[in-house]
Amino acid sequence: MNSHEASAPPLVSPVPFRQPKDFVRCLAVVLSVVGWFVSLQLLQVALGSTDANPFVSAVCPTTGDGTEASDCTSVLRSPQGYIALGPNLPRIPVSAVGMAYFAVVGLWFLLVGPPTRPARFWHLAIVVVVLAGAWSSIGFIRIMHAELHRWCLPCLLVHAINGGLLLLTVLAFPWRRSAEPVAPHPSGRLVLAAVVAGFLAVAAHLGLLFALLFGAILGERTQTYAAVLNDPAFIRWDYERQPAKCIPPRDGEVYIGPADAPETVVVFSEFQCPRCRSLHDLLEQVVHQYPDRVRITFRHYPNDAECNPHVPLGGAHTSACRAARAVEAAQIVGGAEECLALRRKLWEKQAEIPRQRLTRQADTQAQVFTKWATETGLDQKTFQEAFEGPVASARLEADVELGHRLGIVEVPTVYLNGRLVRNAQKMETWDVLLGGASATDSQPASAPAEP
Repeated sequence: MNSHEASAPPLVSPVPFRQPKDFVRCLAVVLSVVGWFVSLQLLQVALGSTDANPFVSAVCPTTGDGTEASDCTSVLRSPQGYIALGPNLPRIPVSAVGMAYFAVVGLWFLLVGPPTRPARFWHLAIVVVVLAGAWSSIGFIRIMHAELHRWCLPCLLVHAINGGLLLLTVLAFPWRRSAEPVAPHPSGRLVLAAVVAGFLAVAAHLGLLFALLFGAILGERTQTYAAVLNDPAFIRWDYERQPAKCIPPRDGEVYIGPADAPETVVVFSEFQCPRCRSLHDLLEQVVHQYPDRVRITFRHYPNDAECNPHVPLGGAHTSACRAARAVEAAQIVGGAEECLALRRKLWEKQAEIPRQRLTRQADTQAQVFTKWATETGLDQKTFQEAFEGPVASARLEADVELGHRLGIVEVPTVYLNGRLVRNAQKMETWDVLLGGASATDSQPASAPAEP
């Protein structure tokens, strides 16, 4: 044996590492996830959401005859349900803090878990966090009992989960010495990684909270704005403040509704516009509801540069001009009834109108419109002559120039007795404008515009 071998230190078996109390770790992670999820549902209720989890709705029934707020809503939206950051700063719902708390505790037990006895002092960090959470739970239970006199069952579930986490945190501590030597766990680096993950989780929850707060505020403002737009007084005021425009009737004007009705609706639209189709269906309901009150006529303003030089970038609907010309040709050949019949056919077949972008394929478009015209009973040859003739083109051009003078920038645009009607896609608007008596006092469509 040489001197080097004689001086070598004896080999020492490394201390084996076993994850201590693994069941405690798994159970703590599961409870943290459940607590986080329930807190998320409570946060939605606190922010005014009506789409809470069905579990929360089931355990938070409304009181009395169902007209009062539920106990959960009363508790979560009470002043005690928020943390005030300052006089001019937004309030943070307690449930949002609960989400961040459960995320931090869950991440600790997932990444670190119970310690071994040599590194037991690291466990004090999560002990402090869970003790603070337990103390807060006791305080909120006292508030529900002594101040609010209401009980939020999901809130109690969250506090019960918090109590379970406190018990598991105590059980996770290595109270007894191990009979065998064990490796120290956790290491300083693992604790640092868990702390960083916790800070990132808190930051992520702050971002989620502000996003939800912004969404709640935006939803509230949207509801307020919608309530204003649907208010009958606003609808009447907005209509009457619009300047009267001169929209002279055509020769041989085609109306839906009685030709001698006191109210005249003029609609600028085109046949490839989905909103125009929806409005057409609604206006037919308006005529049905007010059969002796209103008549409706239509003007063309296609989003197609073939006949409308005022649309930007050449327009998006490459068959709109020919569809409008087809309707005019139907009136030329068959009169008002055939015009309305082909108009309805085009609305029904809107999805089948050719939409070629790179090439107009005029022959294909003409064949499609001719086919539909013959299906309504028009003679094919006569229709084709009118479709390609100058009269249909002149009528279409007159509508486009009239729309341009009126300042139309989009379709559908609707006028009642010469005044612009906003929110014309809502039946409530027409109920206000046609259901009252003052609409008949408005300036008629053929009157000269006000200075």
